[in-house]
Amino acid sequence: MKEGGRMDSMLLKGGRVIDPAHNFDRIADVQIVGSKIANVGKISKRLAWGSRVIDCSGKIVCPGLMDMHVHGRTPGQEHKENLGSLSLAAIMGGFTSVVCMANTDPVIDSYERVNGARSRFDDVRLINMYQVAAITKDLAGKNISDWAGCNEAHAIAFSDDGKAIQNPRILIMAIEKKVFLRHLRKPLLLHCEDYRFSPDDKRSEYFYIALALKIAEVTNYEVHIQHVSCAESVQLIREAKARKVKVTCETAPHYISLTEKDFRRIGANAKMNPPLRSEKDRQEVIRGLCDGTIDVIATDHAPHTPEEKARGIEKAPFGIIGVETAVPVVLTSLSNRIKLIEIISKMTINPAKILGLYHDKGSLKPGLAADITVIDPLMRKRVDVTKFKSKSRNCPWDGKRLQGWPVMTIKAGQILMENGKLTI
Repeated sequence: MKEGGRMDSMLLKGGRVIDPAHNFDRIADVQIVGSKIANVGKISKRLAWGSRVIDCSGKIVCPGLMDMHVHGRTPGQEHKENLGSLSLAAIMGGFTSVVCMANTDPVIDSYERVNGARSRFDDVRLINMYQVAAITKDLAGKNISDWAGCNEAHAIAFSDDGKAIQNPRILIMAIEKKVFLRHLRKPLLLHCEDYRFSPDDKRSEYFYIALALKIAEVTNYEVHIQHVSCAESVQLIREAKARKVKVTCETAPHYISLTEKDFRRIGANAKMNPPLRSEKDRQEVIRGLCDGTIDVIATDHAPHTPEEKARGIEKAPFGIIGVETAVPVVLTSLSNRIKLIEIISKMTINPAKILGLYHDKGSLKPGLAADITVIDPLMRKRVDVTKFKSKSRNCPWDGKRLQGWPVMTIKAGQILMENGKLTI
């Protein structure tokens, strides 16, 4: 065994291997040598001495899951979450890669701040962590941030998530920097909210999306729409894609599993922005996932302390945690509606493509880093927030029994979680 608990060689045997990047879905073996994927298929040759063989019969073996929308709360709000607790929570949820938004304190909007964030990632070094930079300085929606510096420091994308750019001129200016962006290939991830309306009014979301889509169509530049929650938004994006507008989008597990009735029942731990919508909206979001309108499932993991959430519905902050429950929530909600390979694609290769990471992440191609998630689709377990690795507890599924849980998380050939327990 190598230093750090990584085997020289490992064989994940007899699982249902699902690799959407290669349209691969069949019973097979996955061989890992060192930190890399060595082979996928029927492995009959003799393994090296000391190799570990793991029986994956009845399990799903897929590329390591990627969450392209999390709030790590570092720097500035480490009492809610820090990079260590976020990493452990992600590992328990089957994620080997997460993408952190820029709405920290201070905001990540310059070379120095992106570089500082990446240095903190290196200090933790448990999973793959990527940093988004702000579109506008201080998320104020007034002046474009230092994109050149942020790119030089290797920001993965640009987003003002947490706030929405209200001045159409600034939004157009951002999208029209297409010559610069086409060279850099950095996507714009748009939080779509028109402040002229309450978030509870669906027009707040879909009026903004209509504007963003029109600008994308006129400029012929791609945009990514975050946390789609309502029927009108799905239909606008569906129609835009039919017109060949360059748009991708994401939704979150809560929008496919919960409605406004659940919010009234649960309270502040189900308060998020955009808010939970009607059953009709939920069904249309699911239909959008089924027909390919919605490309990605991302958690929008947003930790808050119990004290903050106890302030009452009006004063409690928006946001819920989601990385530790995403897989069972999604599988419980979608397993009878959409093929597993499509579900897995929206949590692996699709976000990797949008973020320009598809050459390195999101597939089981031999030669790539062995980032792998193993899921037991039949495992039923009750959600217990007291056992979460996240520092926060604002989870709307606490106490709910869900089916389909990650049972192993492997990053670069090292087993980080096995049978629901951390191994690091």
